[in-house]
Amino acid sequence: MTKRIFITGIVQGVGFRPCCKKVADDMLLSGTVKNLGGDAEIVIKCDNRVSEEFLRRLVSLLPKEARFDSVDITDCEEFAGDGFSIIKSESDDRLLPEIIPDIATCNKCLTELENKSDRRCLHPFISCAACGPRYSIINKLPYDRENTLMAKFSLCDKCAAEYTSPADRRLHAQTVACKECGPKLFWRGNEASENPLSTAADTVKNGGVIAVKDIGGYHFVCLAKNGAAIEKLRNLKLRERKPFAVMFKDLEQVKEVLDVNNTEAELLCSAARPIVLIEKADEVFEEASMGSRFVGAMLPSNPVQYMLSSELGALIMTSGNISGEPIITDNDTMLNIFENSPYLDGVLYHDRDIITSLDDSIFYVLDGTPHIQRRGRGVAPASIRVDLGDKTIFAAGGDLKACLGFYKNGKAVLSQHFGDLEDEASAEVYKSSAEHISQLFGFKPEITVSDMHPAYYSSKLSKELYGMSCLQVQHHHAHIASVMAEHNLSEVLGFALDGTGYGENGEVWGGEALYCKGKNYSRIAHLKTVKMCGGDELSKNAAESLACYLTAGGQDIPDYIMPNEDAEIVKAAIKNNINCVNSSSCGRLFDAVCCLLGFGDYNYYEGQCAVALENAANVAIKKGIVASNLDLEYNKGELDTVKLVLDILRAKNLGADPHALALGFHTALADGLCKIAMAQNCRKIALSGGTFNNRVLTSILKEKLLARKFEVYMNEKVPSGDGGIALGQLFIAGKE
Repeated sequence: MTKRIFITGIVQGVGFRPCCKKVADDMLLSGTVKNLGGDAEIVIKCDNRVSEEFLRRLVSLLPKEARFDSVDITDCEEFAGDGFSIIKSESDDRLLPEIIPDIATCNKCLTELENKSDRRCLHPFISCAACGPRYSIINKLPYDRENTLMAKFSLCDKCAAEYTSPADRRLHAQTVACKECGPKLFWRGNEASENPLSTAADTVKNGGVIAVKDIGGYHFVCLAKNGAAIEKLRNLKLRERKPFAVMFKDLEQVKEVLDVNNTEAELLCSAARPIVLIEKADEVFEEASMGSRFVGAMLPSNPVQYMLSSELGALIMTSGNISGEPIITDNDTMLNIFENSPYLDGVLYHDRDIITSLDDSIFYVLDGTPHIQRRGRGVAPASIRVDLGDKTIFAAGGDLKACLGFYKNGKAVLSQHFGDLEDEASAEVYKSSAEHISQLFGFKPEITVSDMHPAYYSSKLSKELYGMSCLQVQHHHAHIASVMAEHNLSEVLGFALDGTGYGENGEVWGGEALYCKGKNYSRIAHLKTVKMCGGDELSKNAAESLACYLTAGGQDIPDYIMPNEDAEIVKAAIKNNINCVNSSSCGRLFDAVCCLLGFGDYNYYEGQCAVALENAANVAIKKGIVASNLDLEYNKGELDTVKLVLDILRAKNLGADPHALALGFHTALADGLCKIAMAQNCRKIALSGGTFNNRVLTSILKEKLLARKFEVYMNEKVPSGDGGIALGQLFIAGKE
C-alpha cells in the first residue's frame, strides 16, 4: 500500500523536506518528498496507521515557523523503490503557494557563530534549513537554490556535503554557505580595512554613523546613547524629530531599561524579530525617542546585527533611506551617499543582491493582544485566511503607507509596506513589487479594486498593470471591511477614524460611523464637517487646523495661536472658499486640540501632534489627574466637535490643567462614539483607522463599549492605518 500525503501551508524554506527524510529514515520507510508549487507532496509506502504515525512524528520535529493549513491523504500508485529521497521540485499553477517570510538566525546557528572551533565562527551569513533570508532573495517558485539569489554562490565541497547529507541540519538548506563559498562583507570608509566588521564596529564605537546592508535593505546605525551621533544621523536622514528604533543585544538588556510584558517578550524573540513599541517607565533613550513615551525596541535578526550589538550594546537601527523615500537596497546608491554626505562615516555592505526590499515590521501590544502597525521583514508575505469565493482579486490599497494585496483560493496575500506613493522612488518600488508578487504567486486577477480617490497613483497603476477597469471602494469602508475580513464578520457598526479619506460626497472624511453588512455600507454618523483651508499644508500645520475650528465656531483666533495677519488670511480664505475643503477628519481635530492646549503646533512627521496629545492624556492617567468634564454632543448624525473645541478653550482660559483637558478630550470622544453605538441595533463594533493606534483613546473606548455589552473587534493581522485597507478592498470585491 502506498499513500500520497499532500500538505499546504508553510512547508518550504523551513527545513520541511529534510525533516520528512529524517522521520522516514528513522521509521525505515520508503518513498519521496518534493516541493509542488508552494506546497509539498509526500509519497510513502505504508498503511493508514503508519502514515498517521509518520505525520505525528513529523509535526513534532518541524520548526515552529512551519504551518499546516491542510493535509490530504489518498491512495496512489504503488511505490517501487527502496529508501526515502528528496526529489526534484515541480510547479503547479493551480495552487496558491505559501512563501515564508525571512527568518531570524536560529539558536543553533548562533551557537556555531560564537564557537571558535566551528568553521562558521563569525561567519556573517550563517544560516540553515530553519533560518535565514527567504522572501527577500527568491526569484520564483519552487523554493530551491537555483531560484534564489544564492544560485550565484557555488557550494564548496564541505557545504555541498552538508547540503546532501541526510544526517545534517543543512540538508537542502537553500541558503547554506560558509566563509569560503558564500557572500562576502566589504567596508568603504575613510581608510581601507582587512576586517570589515571590526572596522565598522570601531567606527560606531568612536561616535560614527554607518550604513549596514542587512537582509531586506540597508540600515543606518549609531550608538543609541550618543547624542552627537544621533544628531548626525538626523541630519543624514533629514528626520528632525521622529523617533528612532533601538536594537538591544538580547532580551535581558531590554528588560534592564524597559518593563516588558510576556506578549512583548514573545514578539521580540519571535522569528520575525519586529520592532515592538514598549512604554517607558523612566526617561531612557530620550535622544532616540524624542519625547515619545515608547521605545521601539528590537533584537538582532541576522549574524551581522548579532555581532555588532554584542560588541557595542544598544544601537540605533533605522531604515537606510532619506525620509520619505524607500529603503535603499543597492550598493551603488549607498556608496554614492557616503561619497557625498558629511554625515555618513562608512558603509558595511555585501555582494548578495536583494530582490524584495523590506523595512522592519512594527508591533504593539494592547490588552495582551499583538497588533501590527507596519508589515515588513519577517511578516510579509504571510497570507491571511479569508473565504472570498473563487475569483482572483488584486487590491491596490492606498497611496499613504501603501500596501497592495491579492486574493486567491481562500488566502489574502498582502505585500510589505512601501511608504507614501507621492515619492517617485516609492511608487516605482510599489509597481515593481506588484509585478514580482504577481509572477511569484502566479496571480492573474479577474477583478481589480482600488480606493475611490480620483488622483491616487495606486488606482491608476491597477489599470496600467492589468488593463481592466477597477471597482472603486470608499476609503473608510475599506478600513472597516479589513476588520470584518480578519474576524469573519458579516455585519458591524464600524468607527473609522483617521486623517483623511475621499468621501462619496467629494468631501474629506476621517471621523466616520459606518453600518456595514456584506459588501454594502451606509454612513450613519460622523464628526462635524468643518470648512478648512490650507491644502496639503493643513495636515502638518496644527495651528491652521485650530484656526479653522475657531472660525467655524465664530470665535476670534488669539494671537498666541497665529499672528493676526495670518489669522485674517485664514478667515478670508474660509469666507471666500479659497483652497478649502469640507472635512470631518479626526486627525485634524487632534491637531487642533493639541495646539490649543500647547503640546505642539506642527507635525514634523505624520501624527506628531496626535501623539503629543495622547502623551499628555497619559501623563494625567499616570499622575492620577482627574479628566476634565467635557461633553461631545450628538445630534442628527453629527458629533459637535466645534462646540467641544470651544468648550476646551473656555476651560483653558479659566485655568484648567492642560493634562486634565487632554484626558477629558479623549474621554469625551469615546463617550461621543458610545452615543452613536447606543442609538443603533448592531452589537458588533469594528474599530479601524490610524487614530486607533492611540492606546489611550482605544482603551477608554473599548472599556466603555464592553461595559455596555458590545462586542469590540480591531485589526490585528494588518495595520489599522492605511497599510490595512488592501485587505478591506479584497473583502468588498470578493462579496460582489
